Amino acid sequence: MTPKERLLARIAGQPVDRIPNLNIVMLFAAQHTGYRYGDFCRNYQVLVDAQLKTAEDFGIDILSTMSDPYRESWDYGACVSFQPDDLPKMNEIYIHDTEEIPAKLKLWDPMQSVRMLDRIHAIEAFKQLRGDTYPILGWVEGPWAEFTDLADISEAMIMLIDEPEEVCSALDLLTQQAIRCAVAQVNAGADIIGMGDAAASLISADMYRTYILPREKQIIDAVHQAGGMVKLHICGDINHIIADMVDSGADIVDIDYMVDMERAVALSQGKCAICGQINPTATILQGTEEDVREAVRRCVAAGNNKTIISSGCEIPRMSPEANVTAIAQELKLLGQTN
Repeated sequence: MTPKERLLARIAGQPVDRIPNLNIVMLFAAQHTGYRYGDFCRNYQVLVDAQLKTAEDFGIDILSTMSDPYRESWDYGACVSFQPDDLPKMNEIYIHDTEEIPAKLKLWDPMQSVRMLDRIHAIEAFKQLRGDTYPILGWVEGPWAEFTDLADISEAMIMLIDEPEEVCSALDLLTQQAIRCAVAQVNAGADIIGMGDAAASLISADMYRTYILPREKQIIDAVHQAGGMVKLHICGDINHIIADMVDSGADIVDIDYMVDMERAVALSQGKCAICGQINPTATILQGTEEDVREAVRRCVAAGNNKTIISSGCEIPRMSPEANVTAIAQELKLLGQTN
């Protein structure tokens, strides 16, 4: 099976030759291919080359446009600086209080943007080069993640408690902009849109259900209407919101290593594919090859006919390549024995 055939069949609960490998590689991909990370973030041709080679070398079944959380932030007007060989940084808080929201949050056209357009160009290049054989993953920040990027997470939390109506207005606009960006990526050739809303792991289940989940659902519904699928990624401890996440309508729900995988899989029955959950640091970076293989076997044993295997979050840059290779090797071995 091609990676695309494999992943689409697995999401549908159909037989596959082996379980798909959706390891998250960004800094690791740049390191493996000898690119500086600043170039990986700013130049779609570098990202495409690095992701293609890394996918082929390590048996990864998806081509990803993930790089950093500040593509939308830049296009809103935030001051973001690029590091020569590390993640970009927000130089200053963009939204200091709710009074600034009307002036600083405006809808923009992804096709006339800077950094989101660079991501769209990456999708177009992936589509031309390997679109028949690999699924292509676009990306948007979830509404709460984007607001915490723009306003600083601690200040955003205070605003949400003290001025929920004003924050909800901001979240509504951010949701509409995420829809614009997601649909533009589907139109460019993305098969799946990843939605990263990591900051949602830090709020209560009631707050998530009230303020965040309905807006994530709007994005998911819009992507489905455009013909794409959605991969919902909220890293960290999401045990308190996992039931809501699997009810979101997302086709794939990522879980990090601290999540109860058996419970997540049980909750997901008939709703979505659970994707995870190898510990990126303790196992992939610091463990042995056998540690990695055992983690793969444990995840497979806890899963069902839709489960997908992946690092719980990004694979660290300096992870031993033998450990990353071991994930694909073990999945291939398990596929041969099932």
